[in-house]
Amino acid sequence: MSSILIRSIQLLLSISILVVVHELGHFIIAQVFKVRVERFFLFFDPWFSLLKKKIGNTIYGIGWLPLGGYVKISGMMMDEKDKNRSENQPKDWEFRSKSAIKRLLIISGGILFNILLSVLIFTFLLFKYGETSLPTKNVKYGIEVDSLGEKIGLKNGDKILFVNEKYVPYFNDIPKAILLGNSITIDRMGNIIKLSLNNNKKKFLFDRKELNFFIQPRVPPIINYVVKNSKAEKYGLKNNDEILAINSEFVLFSDQLKDLLSKHKNENILIYINRNGKLIQKEIFLDPKGFLGIYLKKFMDLDQIFLFEKKSYSFFESIPHGIEKAWDVLKNQIFFLKNVFHIETKAYKQIGSFFSIAKEFPSKWNWDIFWTLTATLSIWLAFLNLFPIPSLDGGYLLFIMIEMITRKKINEEIVERCTVYGFFIMSLMMMFIIIWDILKVFFY
Repeated sequence: MSSILIRSIQLLLSISILVVVHELGHFIIAQVFKVRVERFFLFFDPWFSLLKKKIGNTIYGIGWLPLGGYVKISGMMMDEKDKNRSENQPKDWEFRSKSAIKRLLIISGGILFNILLSVLIFTFLLFKYGETSLPTKNVKYGIEVDSLGEKIGLKNGDKILFVNEKYVPYFNDIPKAILLGNSITIDRMGNIIKLSLNNNKKKFLFDRKELNFFIQPRVPPIINYVVKNSKAEKYGLKNNDEILAINSEFVLFSDQLKDLLSKHKNENILIYINRNGKLIQKEIFLDPKGFLGIYLKKFMDLDQIFLFEKKSYSFFESIPHGIEKAWDVLKNQIFFLKNVFHIETKAYKQIGSFFSIAKEFPSKWNWDIFWTLTATLSIWLAFLNLFPIPSLDGGYLLFIMIEMITRKKINEEIVERCTVYGFFIMSLMMMFIIIWDILKVFFY
């Protein structure tokens, strides 16, 4: 229960930051061009609001429906009480009185501020933490794959040479490159093999509950920690023990150990371990599930075996890398969206609402992950708002650009009607996605 609460709080805080920054973009640029902003609200407030206060010409407040937020800009939408407004002379402080380029900048403000927020967060994270990467050339034992990796044709021990005929310098980028690519070239025990990546194969990667890594560097079987009250603890296995053999079969890698334990379920086994250079033998009875009660080290825990590349940046050095990071995130999201429309990839199963987003946040508070996800959501929000759909910023931008091209202002009632229809369609889509997200829990 506590993990659900922590994830929910992180999601709510992240959304609040994104909404405030987005609406602040509209607000600040409107103020620069002396356009009056009547309301500035975090979350929607149909019928009532949780908090509101008028300062100057603007009412600031917090609504009760946490699905976004808004600013109400004077002269942008017709009020019910003023249906004949188009016949009146625009006031100097109204949105409609400004030139097309000024209106375009006001509408673009939210998108620009979300992009800026994403770049700033990535810049700060790079400045504070730097980057730690594993060069592909240092993955000396090849890869370990899960069942999904096997379905696209990979095997334990394969060494990845190229993805899409290109060398990928850092192993961290290989899973993403595979999702984006059309082929993988591997070295399998000295044989060079080229695997194709068509949509039928990619569906295995998308048709799952979590988009986790399907490959990782192959590692020796070294115990990270022993589970309390387990068989391993009972028979004296300890953290950092390296498993050398099971019965008479040598064990070089973690995947081999997993296979052997599965093979000897409900049996006595002889396990040979290396403890600080000393050979130790233990006889252990495995339960019917083959569970020994240990967790093995991952490649991130083995910097004495794998030579990681660590980069530190000054503040000014981190800025271009922050921009590059935001751009890479956006490219990945565009690629995913493209795959959603290819039914055979089953990428549509990864579409989700706030429930799915909440799952991405850790069950224990982690500021590094929190800000990384917030930066990712910010650039995604900017991209979605570019869609030329009435009620989104992109819809308003489309109308203004049509006006700039034709040099003829579009009738305000037409814009108003399209915006209402667009909002209705977007609301239906959001409801459908929420229902789909709930149904996935039971049927997927």
